[in-house]
Amino acid sequence: MNKEKETTPFKVLLFSNPQKQALLDVIEWGGVECEFINAQKEEKAHAIITKDNPDVILVDFDRAGFRPLSFVDQLIAKHKNLVIIGLTEKSPMDIVVKAIKMGAHDVIHTTENPYKLQQELSKLIENRKSYEKWVVLHEKQKEKFDFHNIVGRCSGMHRIFKIILKIARQKWVTVLIRGETGTGKELIARAIHYKGENSFRPFIEINCNALPENLLESELFGYEKGAFTDAKTQKKGLFEMANDGTLFLDEIGEITPAIQMKLLRALEEKQIRRLGGTQNMYINTRIIAATNRDLRAAIKEGSFRSDLYYRLNVISIQIPPLRERQEDVILLARTFLGRYAEDYGSSLRTFTPEAEAVLGEYHWPGNVRELKHTIERIVLLNDGKKVGREILEESIESEIPLVMSGDTQTSNSNIETLLHGMSLDEGEKILIQTTLEKTGWNKRRTCTILNVSRPRLDRKIQKYNLMPHESH
Repeated sequence: MNKEKETTPFKVLLFSNPQKQALLDVIEWGGVECEFINAQKEEKAHAIITKDNPDVILVDFDRAGFRPLSFVDQLIAKHKNLVIIGLTEKSPMDIVVKAIKMGAHDVIHTTENPYKLQQELSKLIENRKSYEKWVVLHEKQKEKFDFHNIVGRCSGMHRIFKIILKIARQKWVTVLIRGETGTGKELIARAIHYKGENSFRPFIEINCNALPENLLESELFGYEKGAFTDAKTQKKGLFEMANDGTLFLDEIGEITPAIQMKLLRALEEKQIRRLGGTQNMYINTRIIAATNRDLRAAIKEGSFRSDLYYRLNVISIQIPPLRERQEDVILLARTFLGRYAEDYGSSLRTFTPEAEAVLGEYHWPGNVRELKHTIERIVLLNDGKKVGREILEESIESEIPLVMSGDTQTSNSNIETLLHGMSLDEGEKILIQTTLEKTGWNKRRTCTILNVSRPRLDRKIQKYNLMPHESH
């Protein structure tokens, strides 16, 4: 049975006389367990900080013969991430200002503002709690998107895994991921990010085809207040938000020439400028781009810049379509079945051999995404413990009608008629009947041409009451 990780106590080191402990006794800690440690000598304080790593040290600036600025300087030099709060009733303002400039979190006048210490410590506790939640979330994300969780045994996927291992720790290497829709380009991008040393930094994604040019530009580069009519405030762009992390540009092949030029400049110079701005900002952002287009063909057409293509194509990853990953289809289907059965409380656990045969026969034009949604639909709509052939075929059939998956040459003669108002069922009926007649009602040949299974063809023949024409 899994137990939640116990919360580490919030440690407070008080460098003062024992009398100052009364300041801590009145603080409401909001249910957070706190551990108080006292130290009256500087050497003891340094030893405790090194050993116990407290969250904050409260330094009494009013101790007799004590040089608070010198002590603060020592603390900052030896313990760079330590939060230091000074406590005083009589220190002059210049001492307070110097301490804060040196790096102290704050210096609090305990008589003039008796509640400020409580407020500051409460904020620090909340920040610590938020950080711990973020760490837990990050670890879950890292585990979820680790490339070891990507299902794939085929040689094409193994090549991709090797590339991920080689480049993940190279912080700023630009990657271009290519593949058909639904092959899992974002999954590969996240695997690269979370395998790298900067996995705790942001992973920011944007679909470049989802926004018009002006909105895409402002999203990527941000804008200054007053840059255009609706720019009421300053806004950071995605490049800034992804600084030291990863910016994933999906459907990069759809961006306009103007955006292509600005993107190229950002990649080459490692600098961006907000819309309406006058200053350039340096960025350290890994760029991972993805496309389902043939960018070389787009270059020949004049719709994509060759210099941007070569700048993006430093490392190229080509994800094979699912129809070329036959050994992975059943493995993926079993993985999705187990996942969705658990998510939805289903009793379905496995596929019959006949159903697995269908999984291997179907060409999956929507790739992994189609397979995933097909299995999810099966789990939601069916009971029992096994997924049979008929259940699987019906689910695939509901996703892509036969008339849309048939042989192009066979169906071309009917396209014009379909465009003139024929229903999908009528078009499907004509497609099946025409193909059967061309093959002399050879069902096996018909199944091959239409890329369907024999049981599905038989159901369609029965549905449309199709029969061979009698020879005269």
